[in-house]
Amino acid sequence: MTTNPEGVDAPTTVSIAAGPLVGPILRRVVGMLAARADLPLDRLDDAVLVADLIAARAPAHVLHGTVDVAFEPGPRTLSLRVGPLRPGGGDALVVDAAVPGVGNVIEQLADQLDIESEGNHEFLHVRLSYDGAD
Repeated sequence: MTTNPEGVDAPTTVSIAAGPLVGPILRRVVGMLAARADLPLDRLDDAVLVADLIAARAPAHVLHGTVDVAFEPGPRTLSLRVGPLRPGGGDALVVDAAVPGVGNVIEQLADQLDIESEGNHEFLHVRLSYDGAD
């Protein structure tokens, strides 16, 4: 049995066949992990909205027909690592998250947004957190 530091959950990974179940599954996993990370309700809603956008846009950019997401919850923080994505898929997924009249929702809601290249694929990293200073 692996012991984690107090308040830190083990990473969770899901691999969902690209299709109609991506959204419902990601929504539930993100909601559960955001609640466990003790994110307040407004940040939990933000995390679920980001998950919805990823679910809707990621299937067009994945390499192997599955949407793979690794979650790393922490105290008042939830990080998502989406991929592997095709080359250019990380940027394309972020660009695709723009909503007319609203702008790019992932960029607006994320506290950190990075794209990491590994060989011939990419990973999108999104971190949402709450520091209580708002």
